[in-house]
Amino acid sequence: MSGPVCVDASLFLSIVLDDPHQATASRLWEDWLSAGTQLVAPPLFYAEITSVIRLSNHRGELSPLAAHEILSAGLSSPVEIWQDSRALQPRAFDLAVRFGQPRAYDAQYLAVAELLGGELWTADRRLVNSVSSHLPWVHYVGEAA
Repeated sequence: MSGPVCVDASLFLSIVLDDPHQATASRLWEDWLSAGTQLVAPPLFYAEITSVIRLSNHRGELSPLAAHEILSAGLSSPVEIWQDSRALQPRAFDLAVRFGQPRAYDAQYLAVAELLGGELWTADRRLVNSVSSHLPWVHYVGEAA
């Protein structure tokens, strides 16, 4: 893999939270960093990780200190955020329509990967199942195990 890799929030959260794919996601992340791979995400990446971390904190799964540390790690990660959100939205909308998604959140990640000619890696099995027969560059973290 020589092009950019779009990582979604679920993949990053697999690394920093207690998750069945934590070891695999961490290995992929380290491999990408070692290889100098460009890691990218749409602007909603930060909002999604913040929301999940806050939910875990609210449920008592993370202490306030742990939640802040994990959020800090996410905000300081080497993921480059796609800057032109307005230009991204038409493609995300079209992809959401094409794959019958009622919302365009996941399609934002698909659009970034597609527009950059890269891959998308996710821990969202449902997303992969819904697009993999048409988008071979979308990968589930569990397949890298």
